[in-house]
Amino acid sequence: MTGSKRVNRVSSEIKKAVSKIIFTDLNVEELKFCSVNSVKMSPDLSVATVYFTSIRSKPEEVEEMIRLFRHNNKNIRMKIPKYVSLRIVPELRFFYDDTLDNVYKIEELLNSIKKTDE
Repeated sequence: MTGSKRVNRVSSEIKKAVSKIIFTDLNVEELKFCSVNSVKMSPDLSVATVYFTSIRSKPEEVEEMIRLFRHNNKNIRMKIPKYVSLRIVPELRFFYDDTLDNVYKIEELLNSIKKTDE
């Protein structure tokens, strides 16, 4: 039980740290449109999977943001100790969280069904 508490706590701290790094330490304007939704840590705290969203959600824009995250991965990882005290800084993996996009699509479908019923 204490292991999962630690994983959750480290996950939360990594999320805050990555968010701060994106907005204050990195000079990549395109990434400032991103928001870190969640971070999932591996049980041994060696890998952090970072899920982000953006107001720019076109497929080519999302691919560009993923490319920028991967390009700046080392830089972000090197800045994490500034915000979080860990013995080993986890490997970072970035993924676009399309949950909101799916919610909007479902909402549009429900609205279109509602209009056809009226």
